[in-house]
Amino acid sequence: MNRRDFLKTVGLGTASLAIQGCTGVAKQTTTKNRKGKSNIVLFLADDQGIEDVGCYGNNIIRTPNIDRLAEEGLRFNLAFTPTAMCSPSRSALYTGLYPHRNGCHPNHSRIKPGIKTLPYYLKSLGYRVGLAGKVHVKPKVQFPFEYMALKPEQIEKFMTLESDKPFCLIVASHEPHGPHRQGGYGPDKIPMSPYRVDTPQTRQQLANYYTDIDLLDKEVGEVLGLLKKHNLEQNTLFVYASDHGYDIYAKWSCYDAGLHVPFIVRWPGNVKPGTVTDAMVNFVDVLPTFVEVAGGRPPENIDGRSFLPVLVGQKNRHNEVVFGAHTTRGIISGRAYPIRSVRTRTHKYIRNLNPEGTFQCVSTHGRNYKEIDNGVWGSWKQKAKTDTFAAKRVKTFQHRPAEELYDLTKDPYELKNLADDPAQRRLLVSLADMLDTWMKQQGDRGMEAEMAVPLHKSRTVGKRNKGN
Repeated sequence: MNRRDFLKTVGLGTASLAIQGCTGVAKQTTTKNRKGKSNIVLFLADDQGIEDVGCYGNNIIRTPNIDRLAEEGLRFNLAFTPTAMCSPSRSALYTGLYPHRNGCHPNHSRIKPGIKTLPYYLKSLGYRVGLAGKVHVKPKVQFPFEYMALKPEQIEKFMTLESDKPFCLIVASHEPHGPHRQGGYGPDKIPMSPYRVDTPQTRQQLANYYTDIDLLDKEVGEVLGLLKKHNLEQNTLFVYASDHGYDIYAKWSCYDAGLHVPFIVRWPGNVKPGTVTDAMVNFVDVLPTFVEVAGGRPPENIDGRSFLPVLVGQKNRHNEVVFGAHTTRGIISGRAYPIRSVRTRTHKYIRNLNPEGTFQCVSTHGRNYKEIDNGVWGSWKQKAKTDTFAAKRVKTFQHRPAEELYDLTKDPYELKNLADDPAQRRLLVSLADMLDTWMKQQGDRGMEAEMAVPLHKSRTVGKRNKGN
């Protein structure tokens, strides 16, 4: 069954009714398992940016189920993934370790031998731990989930199989990752973020992407409906998040459009409904939080820290800084262009470790390392011939300075680089030193680590291009 069949099997309207509180005949399970521990569900979107959710300020997108979660729970304004790529993001989430420390810093790679993961910790606390849908982590033996397809009957069976044991379930959607469906939105109605170049092709792609977000929201509703059907919602901590942002200047970057993610928690009786927090959390903090929710002591040898006190309203701050890392070799059509970042509440420092190189990815060079002239990227290049803003965005996407510094309070879309501003020199040096210390602690070898990653092998690369 493919990713669309999840919705077809159950019917698209069921969950919307369930989540809005409509009553009906429902099979009754137990509200609490015999150990009295909360169940945990993490619903993870695939490539959904924080601006593309209704409760985060988008008035065009249709996300009623996700928005209802925010009404019934806690919405995080400052939640981050440490990397804007699928495998490394998920590996950090499931290990509590940043990418270079857990080993999965290139996309499609694997964690280091001996690294313990979320299923290991929660199983030792008496939980059944499952993953439905997208996996994208390696090796499977180190991620001992109960694996299942994204089928409602399999999810329902997992939730109800052993009512005397608590469960943790990761529901990893394939939405709204491309290829996209069409027809849900008019391109002219799509809000255009200031960091994007406004072209008909950009708008059409975003309209198609929005159509897949409709499907994503319905999937969220179906899972919530299953919890309600079996009288499990009152004793379940439910988290909704996305692995990273979407496409150019977001995915494969350390810009906020890629690292800043939606993150909502509903936990009846523990999390105050309809609340918002500016506590800054990172994906590496999720594992220790889940361990503490499960009644365990979070491991001390990981990077993340439990934010349970934030959830229950005891604290309103968590991290003061979060870090980012991107490895470009290993992505489709990617060459050596390593990126690192450190972010405070107000500023972002980015270091491009190979500024003499050219950044490229599947959006700019397709699948054969040859720059494309059609699609969204082609439309940006065409507009750049006559439009100053488009020309600058095309240039800076592929050719970036060694250092970037942004005042996020004044420039949230990171359009004005302050790295050369003498007035910002002290701040830049301070953040650069902080990044140096973190990279050393992580065992991050920078350019050396980048060059150790093989080029993506989906297409043969000629000798002339090897090593780039």
